[in-house]
Amino acid sequence: MVSPLSTTLDNKEISIAQTVPITFDSSRLVQLIMYVNAGISIASTFINPEKPLLGNEEEIISQIHKLRYNAQAPYLITGSHFHQSYVRNRGIFSNALLDPRISSTEQDWQQKQAIALKTIALDLEVFRLAQRDYTTIVQLGGNKFTAINIYARPSDSLFSILYTLSALTDPLFLPQVFPTPSPVKTVHSLNTVSAAKKLILAHKSGLKLLVENYLSEVLDTQTGLVRKNIHLSSARDGIKRISSFYDNVIAWATCRLAKDLRIDEFNRYNLQKWKRKLITEFWDDKNGTFKDDLSQNNLLFSADAFIVTSSGFLQTNNAQDRNYLFKMIAYVQKNKLDHPFPLHYSKANEPKKLYWPVRVFAPSYMGESIWSHWGIEYIKTLILLSPYNPEYLKEARRYLAAYKQNIVRYGGYPELYDARGRNFKNRLYKSVLHNSWIINYEQAKMLLEYYSSLKS
Repeated sequence: MVSPLSTTLDNKEISIAQTVPITFDSSRLVQLIMYVNAGISIASTFINPEKPLLGNEEEIISQIHKLRYNAQAPYLITGSHFHQSYVRNRGIFSNALLDPRISSTEQDWQQKQAIALKTIALDLEVFRLAQRDYTTIVQLGGNKFTAINIYARPSDSLFSILYTLSALTDPLFLPQVFPTPSPVKTVHSLNTVSAAKKLILAHKSGLKLLVENYLSEVLDTQTGLVRKNIHLSSARDGIKRISSFYDNVIAWATCRLAKDLRIDEFNRYNLQKWKRKLITEFWDDKNGTFKDDLSQNNLLFSADAFIVTSSGFLQTNNAQDRNYLFKMIAYVQKNKLDHPFPLHYSKANEPKKLYWPVRVFAPSYMGESIWSHWGIEYIKTLILLSPYNPEYLKEARRYLAAYKQNIVRYGGYPELYDARGRNFKNRLYKSVLHNSWIINYEQAKMLLEYYSSLKS
């Protein structure tokens, strides 16, 4: 579809313009139709499946970039049956998109910046018109859009918008999130700073209101934690959780990013005190991991606990934080959640907690299956901790070699794998292959190369 937004590069600055007014259709009927259409899109992959891309690792990555970071696309998508705009992708599944340290051609870099800028501009305008956040934005045609919530209201949409605005305005943002022991010379210059700052200024009051409403709806004022009487749609959106660790960290990080971007000071939230409370509530020292949620007797691990790294909740340059990360890694290794490569979403499937479409069509989708995104986040954590444990670097190298082998084997970057490490597919669901998340794999490779050079 044609985008109502366009970008131009002039004097090393990318500017963005809205070519036609964006309109928002809030009709319940239209939203219902788009919800049903999302399900039909998944089923249609069996009629028109993605074809494996040919070539070596580098050639396959290049082809995925041309498909996903296309200058003509209206917004960034995961790929295949996830052709809608899932807002969480900006700060979660494609969180490395704007890392200026990743080597690529200048044209590729400009296209990545352009698609990120257009996508965020669209998010901001649609949410301004809707006056609330959603999990998913859908283009109805031309300049007309609607938005839907897949299963429940989102926990991470606003986080992802703020995360990407930070990366669009600060070339050091991602190098600080995924740091190296000493400064690394960036490969590219960030060309979106001026345009992104203008977006923040234009939408500052609207963003402030969205964040305030989000925090008031999601947080329990008595406990300071995510409410137990609501379900939130998150990275693990197919499963019902009660005040999950992931959602609590995301709420904390959303507030922190809003403060850093000066959307609002949010002085009533003491981030250090809030962080200590979350650790106290969720950390299970006996098992050495964070509880998945606050449901009764729930001590199950969830792979999205590794949001602690990219969100800045735990930092590898902090000795106390490192201790938690060391124990989380030990838990993964003890329970073989990194076999044959990382990372299984949990130790077991939990069908009773799943929303019915997932329970019926892919019951292991967010259970024993191996998710490439969380596998890469785990690998990046190993790399960042390798100065304190050199064995981690060997493990990271071995795991990235497995991912490289799979890229060539399957002709793409599978969204997830089954418990045995094979490309996930059953009679009703197939893993996305031409997957935009591949940029995180590229970031992990870059980090591995740098940390390896420190030892030589």
